[in-house]
Amino acid sequence: MAILAGAVQPPLLTLLSSTSSPPLSPLFFQATDPSEPSSLISIVDDSEDAEDYPRDSTEIIVPKSKPRGSISHPVIHTQSPDPRTTYIQAGCSLESSRASHEHDDRYQPLGVELPWVGFQIKRLGQRDLSLEVGVVDAKGREGIIRLSSFKTEPSIHPCHTPPLIHLPLNFPPSESLVTPWLHIPLNLASLLPLFQSIPRDYTDNDGEQGGARKKRRAESELPSGSFKSVSFVKVYANCRVRRVWFSAEGEKTLASMGKGVEDEWALYAADSAASL
Repeated sequence: MAILAGAVQPPLLTLLSSTSSPPLSPLFFQATDPSEPSSLISIVDDSEDAEDYPRDSTEIIVPKSKPRGSISHPVIHTQSPDPRTTYIQAGCSLESSRASHEHDDRYQPLGVELPWVGFQIKRLGQRDLSLEVGVVDAKGREGIIRLSSFKTEPSIHPCHTPPLIHLPLNFPPSESLVTPWLHIPLNLASLLPLFQSIPRDYTDNDGEQGGARKKRRAESELPSGSFKSVSFVKVYANCRVRRVWFSAEGEKTLASMGKGVEDEWALYAADSAASL
């Protein structure tokens, strides 16, 4: 059973807002690497450069000058030498839910039926950034859409469980940005057909090549057709996260909500706030 199964879903649905209380929604769980002292997830003010403070530190280190383009809000800070081991995630894949005997929300798919997802995210320096969204088609077939800043060409992995499509996440040149914060809207319904059109890589989760029968089965399980729902959202280190939301029509939905929502979604500069 999905977390939002049977619930009325408004055209704009916030999954995470770091300015709320608590900043990290109870729908999210977090994973860090206990073998790496610098692997951490914490709540910091974006004007504070906490990228490398010790994991067990309770002291917030304030730099002499605010980082360029920082905002005057608390944010979710994630960092790790190995981003694969440190992340925040809401919901889970259908496969993981079926395999689990747990009954809390961490082991249930989200069931969000809105086709747009948006992120407000900031990279830590030039470190790579990766996001994942689990999507389900109208026939109940699931796939993972992964976007990574280090990726240069799109690829699809049918033998991955669930099938995975890996897309490049491109950023504008840093010198053209007023702030390093990124506003990333994704139309999941328009990305779903890519599972059928991108060249295949039949390597599975363990790096093994599948046989002919396995390949045919993998092909039959690829998502296609119309979008039904989102099963999970996952954000890997190294980045800061301010907001994750879903909407019916992307930016058009935000624009239709009026000035109150426009102000809430705005990224207010820390320097401006400090001068008030």
